[in-house]
Parts: sequence; structure tokens; C-alpha cells
Amino acid sequence: MRTLECDVDEAWIDVNDHMNAQYYGILVYRAHAAFTEMIGLGDDYVHTTGFGKMVVQGAMTYEREVRRGARLAVDSWLLGLDAKRLHFFHELRVLETGVRAAAFEQLDLHVDLGTRRTAPMPPEVVARLEHFSAQQCAAGRPDGVGRTIQLPRN
Repeated sequence: MRTLECDVDEAWIDVNDHMNAQYYGILVYRAHAAFTEMIGLGDDYVHTTGFGKMVVQGAMTYEREVRRGARLAVDSWLLGLDAKRLHFFHELRVLETGVRAAAFEQLDLHVDLGTRRTAPMPPEVVARLEHFSAQQCAAGRPDGVGRTIQLPRN
């Protein structure tokens, strides 16, 4: 699902004449916030229920540099979930070439904002999101899911 499109801002360009790494994360965060709204766990959900979600694990893989003047898009997946956890994946692409510039995988926990502890999502929310996730994943999962950081073996 397309969750963000934007042009590279001139202020994001660093001394290496490409987009600074911090802006990859900012764009993915903005896309994740938009995706959260799209799947019904955004601001209205928080204000109505007193529940929200928090990121507990994330990994960004920078695959290609992004240059001045590029137009970017982020596509997002809900790869899976259980009563308290949601597994997300985001791809940042350069629209002109279709090349993936970065991938970000993250795990969010569903929390009771009164107690600040994990709490199960309502069963109807779980059922709706499981259906949505299954539909998304039926079209194919993105490359790179489950990657970890490892040093090369000598």
C-alpha cells in the first residue's frame, strides 16, 4: 500500500551530495504514521479506546543512495500480527527508476496507555487486521523480511 510520496528537500542533502541517512528514517516514520491511520489504529483509535502502539524493534537497510531532486515513495505492509504484536515492513523507492533505496522492518506492541503495559487488541480489531494482512501478503511479501545484521565470516 502506498503510504507516502514526496520530493527530496534540498535541506536533506548532505556534504556527500546525497540525502542524509536521518531523512530515510523520518520519511519511513511519516509513512508508518499514515499507514497506522489507514489500518484504523491512528489518532481516533487512541482517543476512543485509550490504547495505542509503540515500536519496540526496528531495522533499516540502506540499499541505494538517494540524490538531489529525486521523487520518493514508501510502500507499506502489515506482514502479520497476534493479539499484542504487529509486524510491519516499509520500502522506500525512487519513483523515476523504481529502485528500492531502503527497507525498514519493525515490530510494534499494542499498549494500554493508562497502565503503559502491553494489552491485547479487541478481537474484532485482530480479525479485521488479520484479514487485511492476509490480503496484502497474498500479493507477495517484499524481499528482505527478517534480515539481521551479521559480520562476514572470515
